[in-house]
Amino acid sequence: MRFSPKIYKLGRLRVVLVPEERESVTVRVMIGTGSREETDKEAGSAHFLEHFVFKGTRKFPRMFDINEAVEKVGGAFNAYTGQNEMGFWVKMDKGHVALATEIVGQVVTEPVLPKEHFNKERGTILEELHMYEDRPNSKAAEECEKLLYGKTNMGRPIIGTVESLEAMTVEELRKYFEKWFVAENIVLGVVGEYGSDESMLELIKKEFGPLIDDSRTLSKKDKFSWDVQKKPRIKLVSRKVEQAAVYVAFRGIKMTDERRFTLELLNIIYGDGWMSRLMREVREERGWAYAIGSGVEEFSDAGSVMVGAGLPKNKLNEAVELITEISVGLAGGNVWAIKDGELEIAKDCFRGRLALAFDKPEEVLGSALEDTLFREKIYSPEEIMEKIESVSMEDIRSLAAEIFKKENMSIAVVGDYKKLDFNI
Repeated sequence: MRFSPKIYKLGRLRVVLVPEERESVTVRVMIGTGSREETDKEAGSAHFLEHFVFKGTRKFPRMFDINEAVEKVGGAFNAYTGQNEMGFWVKMDKGHVALATEIVGQVVTEPVLPKEHFNKERGTILEELHMYEDRPNSKAAEECEKLLYGKTNMGRPIIGTVESLEAMTVEELRKYFEKWFVAENIVLGVVGEYGSDESMLELIKKEFGPLIDDSRTLSKKDKFSWDVQKKPRIKLVSRKVEQAAVYVAFRGIKMTDERRFTLELLNIIYGDGWMSRLMREVREERGWAYAIGSGVEEFSDAGSVMVGAGLPKNKLNEAVELITEISVGLAGGNVWAIKDGELEIAKDCFRGRLALAFDKPEEVLGSALEDTLFREKIYSPEEIMEKIESVSMEDIRSLAAEIFKKENMSIAVVGDYKKLDFNI
């Protein structure tokens, strides 16, 4: 699998160039900040800023200038905000690499943050918040994260609250931008047929000048540590809905933990795919769910394994009890224990998924930038597979025993109930 990233330093700005023979070029920045770097008063600032930088920059001053510049050449662009990071990207045909670089450079170095559009964007984000509130599965996921991370910056909704959004000002957004959009906290990447490295670096110097000349010191970041949990945490949001939306979370590991490769395999066996325990037992064998699955989140100092499902109202207790039994049983001791052949199947599955992922330029670049920003080493597909192949049955059972503990569970339910009475 060909993967040849090259890392350069332009001042304090790290640049990752990934040459590939394809018709497109993707330019992307990843910023080491997100909702966890906000106070309660600032909640939602990162997400608001993610939206608002596209409403005008020095070179693209009007509200629709960026949209028009991208769409006129058939390109695509997007952005995202998480707890730990933010990102912005533009993808165009390789003939427009200069335009793609210019647009990304503008939104992260010279946004106008126009006051005349601020209240309109606030209204859009409040509607986004209400949309998530109205979706039972989104609400259950949000409440489960609150239980999992408690009253910390990690436990707050990324989008903020109605109160924080209504009180937000352009000046506060500018302060957040100035504090965290510093060269030391940003990684820039380009993947595709962009020409020579030298020409690409010259283009970056032109469009990211303010960051290349940036000598500001990065502010101290939020630190998270787990509190003591002695029993499952359970939350019910009562609503008149036909189905129970359920999220179950367990405390996981941080993104620099070498056992993350073991956790990838464990998650495939547990709930990520059609062959997984949860899909087979809850959906296929019993018909209790149309959708059920597990996912892994890893941050700089914490992580989680989370299960999401939509369940029949009259089967909620049985289903949650079964999910719990399967989870705890993976480490061994009952019928749910991981069997010898399953680990090899999971490795084959991971190998195939990795090949497909590295066939997508966005995945290639995302992996390289995340490694650079948080791990200070870019892992090649070959190195990743070497780590995967080295995982033993003892490794996977040991990690399952550490993660899947009843006392570390968090369970959130949105459904038509007055109370919950799980037997777990």
